[in-house]
Amino acid sequence: MYWAILNRRMQYLSAANRSVPGRFLRNLISNPRRLVTSPTMRTLLANVAIIGLGLVNSIQLSRWLGPAGRGEIAAALLWPMLITYLVSAGIITSVLYHAAQPEVRTQTLVANATVLALLQAAVGMSVGYVIMPWVLHSQNSAVIHSSRWFLLVIPICLLSQYGCSVLQARLHFSALNSLRLVNPVGYLIGVLALKLNSALTFERVVSLQLILNLAVLACVVVGFCWLRIPVGFRPEWGLASSMVRYGLRVYTGDLSGLMNLRLDQVLMSAFLPPAVLGLYVVAVSASGLGEAVSVAWRMVATPSIAGKNSVDERRALLKTTFHSYFLVSTPLAALLALSFPVLIPLFFGRAFTAAIWPAEVLLVGAACLSAKNVLGGGLQALGSPWLSSRADLVALVVTLLALPPLLWRFGILGAAVASTLAYATQLYFALDGLRRVHSISARSLVTGPENGWVPLAVGITDGH
Repeated sequence: MYWAILNRRMQYLSAANRSVPGRFLRNLISNPRRLVTSPTMRTLLANVAIIGLGLVNSIQLSRWLGPAGRGEIAAALLWPMLITYLVSAGIITSVLYHAAQPEVRTQTLVANATVLALLQAAVGMSVGYVIMPWVLHSQNSAVIHSSRWFLLVIPICLLSQYGCSVLQARLHFSALNSLRLVNPVGYLIGVLALKLNSALTFERVVSLQLILNLAVLACVVVGFCWLRIPVGFRPEWGLASSMVRYGLRVYTGDLSGLMNLRLDQVLMSAFLPPAVLGLYVVAVSASGLGEAVSVAWRMVATPSIAGKNSVDERRALLKTTFHSYFLVSTPLAALLALSFPVLIPLFFGRAFTAAIWPAEVLLVGAACLSAKNVLGGGLQALGSPWLSSRADLVALVVTLLALPPLLWRFGILGAAVASTLAYATQLYFALDGLRRVHSISARSLVTGPENGWVPLAVGITDGH
């Protein structure tokens, strides 16, 4: 089916004087740098760099610390980051949506986001400090102590995320992508420095992550000043109320999606040894290599679709976006599936051979989840965030029913199967919502628009 669709696109391109793709082809030939320098391609390249740096870091830590040490790092970082998104209450997406509206007063929105971040962080840090010994009771006291210290990341991360949402909404992708590279680049350098100084412990790795998140926040502030984005200090409760209402509409989906992504690791960190969690983290890291594509497409598509004047224009851009994503992501997933049996032992070491089959199963789930995430961004831009939330909520039910027995019976392979079932459920219900509410069929998303294909990368500029 994939090759038939690709052949169909090439037939469109052959009609250079009659079709939109023909015009795109002529423009690309006359100015080939246009595609490479477009926001989508720049974001894709940044995502590839982030995924690549993350993979290198994961390989280094896995080889130097082994499954047990890798699991201790994952356990210490897991709950503070989880609590961050639990208390965010959908405001990250809400800031993005409101900041993309032409009539919004950015300085008021920034003031509202700052107040909300501080209130949310106060709740998250207090609750996290109390529950940490309970949720990590299978871990040693050093892991619990480090995780409590890492709760300081909550206000830092919330403020950074809200600032990045403003940059994304205003289409400042160059600044945004630069900010997103600060943490992985710093992590790579920091881990290497710790190793060279014979000081690489999981406690120092946790401290390094806290410092890097603080550096990202500092860079967000500098970016706002450099781009002259107005910053206010006087909240407006009318706009704040609208932001909270929109956030709560997507929060159910965000929360359900987060639990679908992290419930497996939450259970492992609470009940299983660190070495088992370390194996599973490697499987998750390997299966997520293709995420760079879906994140790039969604980051550019969501504000671009939301900025269109009519519903018909928004629906058409969503179809075009997903079609181009499908053509890129499908062969990439197939290539990854073939390479895992060789690459996982080669890069991570033979101690992680047991992660191969879970990674293969999770790759199927990751393909479903990535497709759903692209569509979910489109649903939010179309003003239907509940449809995406509904898909996440139904998938959470699948996770709750399938994960405990499969994890108990088959270990990390069972957890991978449960996650894949949940991700497939998310994709199915997102497609069903698009069909019923917006009259967008799955076939039209895969085959693309009848009048030809224009990649999302073309026609979107960096910044307003």
